[in-house]
Amino acid sequence: MDGLFDFDAIPEPGPPPGGLPVPAQRRGLRRQSGLSQHQIADACGVSEDTVRAWEQGSTTPRGDTAAIYGHLLAALEARQQGTAVPEPPPAQTPDWAALGVLRHEIPTRAAAHARAGHSPAPHPHLRSRAATPALAPVPSPDTDRALTPPRASRTGPAQPAAGGPALSAQRPLEAYSTVRLAYPPIKARGMSDGPLAVLEAGPSGLIAHLADGRTRTCPADDLHGLLAWAVNTPLGAAPVRREALPPGPLLVLTSTARAHLALPASLPDLPARHPRSDHPLLQQARAIGWQTDADGLGPWTRLHPSVGDPACDSIHLAVTDWGALHHDAWNLPERLAPGELAAALGQYTALVRTPLGPPGACGHQLMRDVRPPAHRHTATGALLTLGGRSPDQAGRPGPLRGPARSPTALHRAEKDALADTDIDWWRPPAPDEADRAYVVCLAVNLFHLAGIREIQVADGPAHHIDRPPFDRKRPGSWLVDLSAVPSHPMLPPAFAGTGPAWHTTPAVAYATLRVGAAQLPPPAEGWLRPGPTSPYLAPWYDHLRLARLAVLERLGITATMGTPDLLAAVADLPQADPLQRALLHAVHATGEDALAALAQAPARPDQAALTAWPTPKQPTWRPDLRAAAVANARANLHRKLARTSRSGYWPLAVVGGHIVYATRTPHLTEITDTPGSDFRIGISPGHVLPVAVRPLHWYTARCAEGTNPAQLLKDTCPSW
Repeated sequence: MDGLFDFDAIPEPGPPPGGLPVPAQRRGLRRQSGLSQHQIADACGVSEDTVRAWEQGSTTPRGDTAAIYGHLLAALEARQQGTAVPEPPPAQTPDWAALGVLRHEIPTRAAAHARAGHSPAPHPHLRSRAATPALAPVPSPDTDRALTPPRASRTGPAQPAAGGPALSAQRPLEAYSTVRLAYPPIKARGMSDGPLAVLEAGPSGLIAHLADGRTRTCPADDLHGLLAWAVNTPLGAAPVRREALPPGPLLVLTSTARAHLALPASLPDLPARHPRSDHPLLQQARAIGWQTDADGLGPWTRLHPSVGDPACDSIHLAVTDWGALHHDAWNLPERLAPGELAAALGQYTALVRTPLGPPGACGHQLMRDVRPPAHRHTATGALLTLGGRSPDQAGRPGPLRGPARSPTALHRAEKDALADTDIDWWRPPAPDEADRAYVVCLAVNLFHLAGIREIQVADGPAHHIDRPPFDRKRPGSWLVDLSAVPSHPMLPPAFAGTGPAWHTTPAVAYATLRVGAAQLPPPAEGWLRPGPTSPYLAPWYDHLRLARLAVLERLGITATMGTPDLLAAVADLPQADPLQRALLHAVHATGEDALAALAQAPARPDQAALTAWPTPKQPTWRPDLRAAAVANARANLHRKLARTSRSGYWPLAVVGGHIVYATRTPHLTEITDTPGSDFRIGISPGHVLPVAVRPLHWYTARCAEGTNPAQLLKDTCPSW
């Protein structure tokens, strides 16, 4: 028998002899095996940062984790030397599936049993990640084929039954190639075919519609063929900044393309979406040495080689039947032909970036694109970008902790949460307003983005300070009682919360502006970020502002238009080009939803059960920055409401950036043209545009129902 699997020479199970190799040897074994830190982390059931610390020698694994890591390293070393290693006990067995096709070469009794057709039991440390079935038997590496062009397409697209049969029922896993599919290095990739392709099934195979209107044939019949076509086609786009990483190409699968590739008609259930699940699509990817990122399968799926870097070696899939583009925040018209859809996404790419998910995810990624951090390839360690300054959330977070569902908020008292939120307020009409016939709703353009350019951000950790003197130039959060600031019953409160509460710098600065610093009690505590500050979000804001202006210009709206012409053009928008209106909506969502992502809650299928939630490790996970943007927008709006009230117009209802006024005419100009009004009609961020007009009795009826009328108008009427 081959010495690699000479079971007679294998001793009884136990911890690997000799302990763990030194850190340099750990790193060397991984790199020589062509594995990434992400794969080692998945195999051991820990985070990528933990593996990085093990390889640097800054920490040492303990207990079963040390045994799992030791058995994994011993198996990698045995593979290189062609010797046998003992089969680990079940509780100390690494997740071999995380190694991609390399798992076929692991010289252990368990690996050999898998080759013989036995299905191993789920690993104990995997159960804490997701309730996933055990990996199905995999083909023997002896049957691996050399990489060849994908098989010829069928004469017509596959037509799975309604609801989508299981992929494995249509085609056995053994029918797929099990050889590694390499992704060319960044410098060897072409971009002449543009950033994306929208695929549909034609009479003789798949047709790829490019962003510039050209088409290409795609001889793919399965996931392997699709990925092989993508890596050998010059698809891609230049990075937003020269020093940033280039985005990977986007492949959009229409209904016919999805059926042709025999993908399920509906999105898999939550356990099957997990990146370590036994879903046939994931098995196909592993068979050629590819995997999804930590988000697993979804309407938007990121695939990359197991030895690649997800940040720069990925191909993005958007499956429309699973909810991408038409049934998410993009809300693109379903009647768009594939060529029109490719053109629309190409325009968005030219204005913003290549789509990689819903608009908010694109905007969140854009924050890193315009200020890219230094980045080393996760598998090779090569320095890919030098990067620039990036906000740092390191250090004790204090009240900067995230949403209630995140582990960062565990054991947090309610008083320790940041208090800054949007205004949600309404009142019944006053007697002198009851004779007015109408209520007019207006909306502030890019409400949370207006003024965000000036918010100062420090890139150092937050430090706790007792009784700090307030400094409007210092980013951070302050425990202070702002109830001393007087409020008017006809105006919404200037600040959220009552009594001592944690407020960000913009909120406290507005309070000192209204009553003076001497009239406010000094802050009792502070979580402040010392060191140099900068308007970190300024380039991000500028990028989105120019994108929005470009789409508005295509809709016939420019900043130089007079008020009558502008209002007429806005009134005609419902009849304008639906594609450009959808793009305008996408640009708005890119900005607003990206700010929400600064404090995003767990979204992955298994995150609720994890004790370590990876999102806070991202440089752009900054709940305090989100709160500062909200506080800044609230202060700016309250200032305008107070100034406009001097002209006799008081708001009836406010929710976010939507305001309702009682008027005598159905025209917004009654408010904006009044001397003393602080609102201006226009298309710039911070200016306002009309949303809807209703009779006053409609407003009073909503009040009688206990509903905020501004919220109803915001939800039912588009704001341009």
